[in-house]
Amino acid sequence: MNPSIFRAYDIRGVYPTELDEQDAYKIARAVVEYARPKTVAVGRDARLSAPSIAQAVMLGFEDSGCEVTDLGMVASDMVSWANGALGFDLTVSVSASHNPKEWIGLKFTWQGGCAMGGEGELQEIQVIVDKEGASWTIPKRASMVIKRDILSEWIEHILSFAKIDGLKPLKIVVDAGNGVAGPIVRELFVQLNQGKERDTRTELIEVYFEPDGNFPHHLPSPIEPKNVEDLCKKVVEEKADLGMAFDGDADRLFLVDNNGQWVNGSEMTALVMDAILTEDSTRTVLYNAICGWNVRDVIERHRAKALRTRVGHGFIKNDMKTYGAFFAGEHSGHYFFQDNYGCDSGLIAAMLVLSLIAETNRSLIELLVPHRRYFQIPETNFEVTDIKVALNKLAERFQHEELDWLDGLTIKTLEWWANIRPSQTQPLLRLNVEATTPEILERVTAELTGFITMGHPELVSGSRC
Repeated sequence: MNPSIFRAYDIRGVYPTELDEQDAYKIARAVVEYARPKTVAVGRDARLSAPSIAQAVMLGFEDSGCEVTDLGMVASDMVSWANGALGFDLTVSVSASHNPKEWIGLKFTWQGGCAMGGEGELQEIQVIVDKEGASWTIPKRASMVIKRDILSEWIEHILSFAKIDGLKPLKIVVDAGNGVAGPIVRELFVQLNQGKERDTRTELIEVYFEPDGNFPHHLPSPIEPKNVEDLCKKVVEEKADLGMAFDGDADRLFLVDNNGQWVNGSEMTALVMDAILTEDSTRTVLYNAICGWNVRDVIERHRAKALRTRVGHGFIKNDMKTYGAFFAGEHSGHYFFQDNYGCDSGLIAAMLVLSLIAETNRSLIELLVPHRRYFQIPETNFEVTDIKVALNKLAERFQHEELDWLDGLTIKTLEWWANIRPSQTQPLLRLNVEATTPEILERVTAELTGFITMGHPELVSGSRC
């Protein structure tokens, strides 16, 4: 089995060359050897390989003596919520999130919402597979599992975060990216409008709602502005109040404002965090190493207790528990809530924004004004042959600036900051830059990009992504 598929907080690889049904079966059996769960629930996304991989995973758990529940095609945040709300010992999301269609993965959540991973947990599972997996062969039969539909329970949970009666009759465009979000959002809006007169209902305009693992319209990765271009145009065309874009497994959310402008993850984090701390400034909040200065400004204004964390759901979920945090936000569109078992949900964040629009009677653009003081590039990826060497060369180049190594390399000055870090899910080096002016942003981005791609071409194995 390819050892590279065992990452920090999930298992992820290209199907079927790096991760296939036999591998998935063995991994499930090794997880039982390691964690000894009795009850397990499995959900999957819309990828073409997801049904057969999920079936193999369930067979592995079943053959290891577990009681297995099949949640069907659901969002990853629904799987994490089911762990906390329904008391499973372990839940598994069969998904590769925003990755291209050829990828598939497995994400495990312990009872109570913490992610399996870190501290070498997934690597220990790899050792068990290597040691005992030779004798484990996937059986030629269907699994005999319990099937459970949790959609209505999930929608009820989501709506508990919104003041439904006070919501304005907005027009909202949603791009589901042909992932799993379409059926979920459609049902959410049905419940949102339940019992309301026609002129008081929130209007849903659907874009790419039918699940299709080929992702025929664009990659289900809304952190990349090119993948929300259709949504931005549709918001303007429909004169909508806002747009929403979900990734492939529907746990990440990005918004588009009423002018058709993409709202980055730092702006969204600052907006939600500001509302949460306005309600109670004693709450502890977390933010990852890539969040912008707008998040820092919110924390300083409320004099809040805050912690900067590493990038990644696993690190943040565990930090949510450790520090008793009420909320955490990531630049990548993940938003975590204490009242959601410390797990993330884009839909909960969306409900909070809709409630904020209703309470303040202000548009999304107006709400974002104080959080749009700085200038950022979209996260940019580079294929690098030796990530460690690349980071060390960058640190040497900028040795006279303030540096930290919390997550990759962060370079800080009074006028700009940049973070260069390895991806946890793909063999890439990711670049984020923020500055006080567009001119400084352009200059620094060009310098860093040139240093990585031209100054040291031996580091770069492929083109800028």
